[in-house]
Amino acid sequence: MKPFFALMLLFLCSQPSAREFNINVSEGMSFHLGKAQIEKIFTEIYRPLNITPTFHYLPTQRGLEWVNSGRFDAEAGRVENAMTTFEQLLPIPTPLATVRLAVFCLKPELCHLNGEHGIIIIEGSLMTTQFCERTQLDCHPVHNNVSAFQALTRNHSDQLLATDHFSMGSLCDSGLSKIYMRILPFQGVLIRHYIHKKHQALLPKLNDIIKDKVNRGEFTRFINRLNSEFANCDGEIIDLTAATNISL
Repeated sequence: MKPFFALMLLFLCSQPSAREFNINVSEGMSFHLGKAQIEKIFTEIYRPLNITPTFHYLPTQRGLEWVNSGRFDAEAGRVENAMTTFEQLLPIPTPLATVRLAVFCLKPELCHLNGEHGIIIIEGSLMTTQFCERTQLDCHPVHNNVSAFQALTRNHSDQLLATDHFSMGSLCDSGLSKIYMRILPFQGVLIRHYIHKKHQALLPKLNDIIKDKVNRGEFTRFINRLNSEFANCDGEIIDLTAATNISL
């Protein structure tokens, strides 16, 4: 019997096993897109590599520090201009998406930004936080998208500053039936997937996988589904971007 058990042990040890791989997801992204959607996207990205990721949802700064220190293996997605201080992280060259900042409001005449009124932003969004600091706007973070849109209905603020695509997935839960949006006249910002330097060997493989999914339109279809969710629950988004020239 001993030769049989030895052969079995050799067979089991020779089988490929999924690697442990921990991906951090910002709380903001999980509110924007939904945990199930995020996990589905990145599980499919890593499947050809025989890696089954485990997902963690931490506050923005702590999550990035854990990935940068090597405690986690990757960061799901971040705007590239927010990552300059995290030197241990490598961006996958092919971006996942391009996002722009937009102002959301309940009346078209309110869809502009100025320094006289407080502006709602989503807590954990580095893109909006940096914009507020750079332009010296009076911005007030709330916990998630639903809370932000509800703050408009409760007159806590006239404007919500958020990203154009990833903020729309929560509109159905906000109780709103109509909202106006004006995209700010700035160049879009790229969202990239990041891995720790210890996994540098995976970078070209991940880039090929993501590039293939981009070329086949998988991410575009996903964003289009997000943008159409509000219409599917009888809501309406009115884009003022081309119709108005309201100044910042």
